[in-house]
Parts: sequence; C-alpha cells; structure tokens
Amino acid sequence: MKNTTVDGRNLQELIEAALEGQAAVEAGDERAEPGTIVGEVLDTHHPHFPGRVFVRWLNTAKKPVQRWVQAERHLSLVKGDRVLMTLPMGWKQWIVTGALGRARTAPVADAENASQLQLGPGESLRILSHDGQPLVTVRQGAEGPVVELGSGNVELKAARTLRLVADTIELKAANGGIDLRTEGDAVVRARTIRLN
Repeated sequence: MKNTTVDGRNLQELIEAALEGQAAVEAGDERAEPGTIVGEVLDTHHPHFPGRVFVRWLNTAKKPVQRWVQAERHLSLVKGDRVLMTLPMGWKQWIVTGALGRARTAPVADAENASQLQLGPGESLRILSHDGQPLVTVRQGAEGPVVELGSGNVELKAARTLRLVADTIELKAANGGIDLRTEGDAVVRARTIRLN
C-alpha cells in the first residue's frame, strides 16, 4: 500500500481505525459481554491487513454478522474453518483465538505398517519411465533430502489447493525468467516487500 496521507494521517492508519471502529460499533450494537463464540471463516486475504480474517457468526439476536476481525498470529486458517472468537474484558472487538479441528479426508498411514526403503551412503532411488528416462530421483544431499524431477518440463497439479510450507522458500530461475499467471486475485503478504 502506498504511504498516502489524508489530513496529516497515514492512509493505512485511517483504514485500521475504521475497521476497529466498525467492529467496536458492531459489538456495541449486540451489547456483547466478554466471552467466547464460534464463527466461520469466509475469507483469509484482506487486501491491506494480513492479520485479519473475514468471519461470519450469529449475534445475541440470532442474526448473522460478517466482519473483518483480527486473528492470533500463530493460526493457519482457510476458508470454511470453524473458529473460536473471544471478546476480552476491556477490549473493543472480537478476536479469533483458535480453530476447531478439520475432518480428515483420508486416514493417516501407521508409520510401523508403512513400506520403507532404506538408502545406504551414496545411494539414490530413481523411478524410470517406460522408455528408461528418469522421472524422479531421490538422494541424500549435504543439507537434507534432494528430489530431482525428470529432465524435461515438470507439471504439478492439485484438485484444490497446492500448498508449500517451509521456514524459507526460494524460487530461482535462469534466463527463462518467471511467469506468474492467475485468473483470480494475486495477494502478496509480508512485513516488508523488497523489489530489486
């Protein structure tokens, strides 16, 4: 977001104040008392504030309410999650403090019953195509496991969400460059965004 000022105030500060004021008015309209309720996540990508999620819940009059509210920073939420929301004593707005467990889509294999292949020092596991070309090679590298995918183009497909999780993620391309395409919105969230 550009560092624009309005009447001497940072635009980001104005938006944040408006969001907090909206949540405070909503809590006041409900005459909400400190406590805990259950809501449903409708969206996790606020255009300006990554710490907020869009949640729907029922107020004391059993009417649906939808608001962007703050979530604890350690939570990893997706659309459809059922979340616990708390209104702390002396605070102005609801806060998402926890998430209820998701149903497993498939049973997790027992580690003791899983098939295993142990590689010796310097060994690797290679999967070949019908014509003998390498598809996947797995070996132990100096810093951890190394997975090499074929010698041509590689395509990864997922029916719904393809999620990469790591402490650090690096994308490197040579002279071919990087081409990012989407039919939806592109969202980049970070404390600091550096270009060049």
